[in-house]
Amino acid sequence: MPMLLSLQILLFMMPVILGGVTNMIFVKLPFVRKHRRPMDAGRYWRDGKRIFGDNKTWYGFMGMILFTACWFAAMGWLVDHWTWLKSNSLLPWDTYNTPYTEWMIGMLWGFSYVLFELPNSFIKRRLNIPPGQNRKGWLGICFTVIDQADSVIGCMIATYLFYQPTILEAALFLLIGTAVHYIINILLYLTGLKQQAG
Repeated sequence: MPMLLSLQILLFMMPVILGGVTNMIFVKLPFVRKHRRPMDAGRYWRDGKRIFGDNKTWYGFMGMILFTACWFAAMGWLVDHWTWLKSNSLLPWDTYNTPYTEWMIGMLWGFSYVLFELPNSFIKRRLNIPPGQNRKGWLGICFTVIDQADSVIGCMIATYLFYQPTILEAALFLLIGTAVHYIINILLYLTGLKQQAG
């Protein structure tokens, strides 16, 4: 049933969704903000523009990997103790019989998430779009969609290393993941944790 499958996809993505929210809160902590270090170290590309900008930091990069791994491990624990969750999970949790498999998959997802955000930031700097901002018009709409979908695509590609989704599952993964990402960004914007809603 489409509704059940959509719920299963949402549960499937929950570790990386929670990882993203946790990481956004983490990078806004006063200590982290005070000691933030841009991934590009303030360097400029050969066109004279920043490579990624100040918003792409090593704390954010590593934090996403760590927090997603923690949430994935937590999901594995919940599956072991909650029959309903296990019966509605797409992942074959019983096959993850090594102590660190869940952590490694979570780290893979977190890494893919932040890695696939970097090209978008690189392109925006080439177009003179400041970090955390966007353009108006059709270009702004395109970047809004890309902003929500790039990390989802990265996670979906990484998923094939430990789970082979059907075409329908992959399509729902992309659709639901992009929609949830956008909704969460709006909520983070309303709480002051993001500079823009998109």
